[in-house]
Amino acid sequence: MSAPDHSLNASFPSTHWTLVHALQNGNPEDAAAAMEELCKGYWYPIYAFLRRSGHAAHDAEDLTQAFFHRLITENALLSAQQEAGKLRSWLLGVLKRLLSDDARHNGAQKRGGNVLHVSFDEMAAEERYAHEPQTESDLDAFFTQVWAQDLLASVRVKLREAYEAVGRKEVFDLLLPYLMWDNEPPSCREVAEKIGSSEVATRILIHRLRVKFRTLLREEVAHTVLTPGEIPGELAWLQSVLAK
Repeated sequence: MSAPDHSLNASFPSTHWTLVHALQNGNPEDAAAAMEELCKGYWYPIYAFLRRSGHAAHDAEDLTQAFFHRLITENALLSAQQEAGKLRSWLLGVLKRLLSDDARHNGAQKRGGNVLHVSFDEMAAEERYAHEPQTESDLDAFFTQVWAQDLLASVRVKLREAYEAVGRKEVFDLLLPYLMWDNEPPSCREVAEKIGSSEVATRILIHRLRVKFRTLLREEVAHTVLTPGEIPGELAWLQSVLAK
């Protein structure tokens, strides 16, 4: 996809706001690529929010499709500056306006109608949603938690692929618990024995893994904000959300 011209620092990555601009203002090829990329990063949080809002699975699927179609016509890009780096807030606003309009028009547009179809795995969506904890009743907080977990999972996938590319997938799987924030990892000695390495060497591996993880996480967060200066705040916010 050839990115549209923006006044971002050349060393700063193209953001998801760039994708929104391409979706609404780019040529058909760029718009299609932008839609695919945005769908990849946001379809599940959108779907999960709809399911938690009380919509049945098939209606949540239809409304998820309608949401991405709405992005093409949503005339609210000026809010980008007001929202600072919080693209997730703007997207949630688009979703809530869609739900309000849908309620006034008595139901979602059904498959096969005039809604542009975007590709996401409906079966996987419902399987994932079935494992979501039911403890969070605040819908906005639930959306941000799911989005944060999804972002974190995408970073782990990229890291796993990097290890797999050099034939070290098994090592990554053994070290993965050191990147999880919700459970206590096994002892370093136990992991060292499984790897067949010394405890000191294993600690070095864990340190390198964490450094690479932080680098990839920072890069991923950079895609969601407008300027590099917003990254530290987003990282702090992300940590606070995931710590709940």
